[in-house]
Amino acid sequence: MKKVLFAIFFICTFFTTFAKEIPSEEIETVDNSIVIDRIENTDIEVTLPSMIFTFKEAEIKLRFVNPNHTKLLLNKGKISFIINGEDKILEFVDGQASFIQKFDSNKNLSIYTEDFSFNNTVTAYPLWAFFIPLGFIVLWIIKRLMKK
Repeated sequence: MKKVLFAIFFICTFFTTFAKEIPSEEIETVDNSIVIDRIENTDIEVTLPSMIFTFKEAEIKLRFVNPNHTKLLLNKGKISFIINGEDKILEFVDGQASFIQKFDSNKNLSIYTEDFSFNNTVTAYPLWAFFIPLGFIVLWIIKRLMKK
């Protein structure tokens, strides 16, 4: 029994003295060129058209603040988004992409990817709100022409 205990003690002592210690410098050093940033709210700007009409498509534009974002470079400009609950892959050219959205019944716009989220309630005007004032202007012009 003493010989077995002595052998275990000798083996443990041998391995602990000759085991290679990993320097702490190697563990803590990180090459920043391989760090891939996550997409956050500060990385993308969303631009909506000034006038949005129902039953008419609106072009929504997305622009990366840094066109050389590591996600864009890694994915060759293609980023997957969840737009109003649907998966869409947008292709960014020079840090910019756009997509078409209709605001028929749903007036909400939500865009998600990684740590980025955009939620907005859009004011979509019905088409008749555009044509009625034009009709009044045309009637007013006709009425003025008939008085002359």
